[in-house]
Amino acid sequence: MGERIRSVQITEVEQLQLIAKRTFFTTFRESYSDEDFKQFFSDAYDIDVLRKELEQSNSFHYFYEVDQNIVGFFKLNINDAQTENKGHAYLEIQRIYFDEAFQGSGRGQLFINLAIDQAIKFGKSKIWLGVWEHNPKALSFYKNRGFRVTGSHQFYTGS
Repeated sequence: MGERIRSVQITEVEQLQLIAKRTFFTTFRESYSDEDFKQFFSDAYDIDVLRKELEQSNSFHYFYEVDQNIVGFFKLNINDAQTENKGHAYLEIQRIYFDEAFQGSGRGQLFINLAIDQAIKFGKSKIWLGVWEHNPKALSFYKNRGFRVTGSHQFYTGS
């Protein structure tokens, strides 16, 4: 089975939208209403929104491929692209999502390793991210990798 992580190209915005919607829905389908998903997808995963993110020089998107099929994606932000301004020392992991069949497979660690490598490359000494407090799988994943709770922020999904 051939697997790789690669950068998302601007011409692949539609593939990014597909994997983003699919993985967000399967991850949170028990937590939100159809209306909430519709609103969130319009706000966060609209083609124009994603294209603008891909054009942002301080944001970095990656696909995880298995046998040339996109099964996950990852987004990093630095400097002014961070969802909250944490300062120049920080790199933000904004999104890590995998198709359900690939969750819990250890592949997420490869994205964490890439985030660490990118932090070093860009001279960042700290990595931060936001995790919903009602997402125990994600909380466990990050805690097991040495992340700790240092604060909170607002994240809106629909209403």
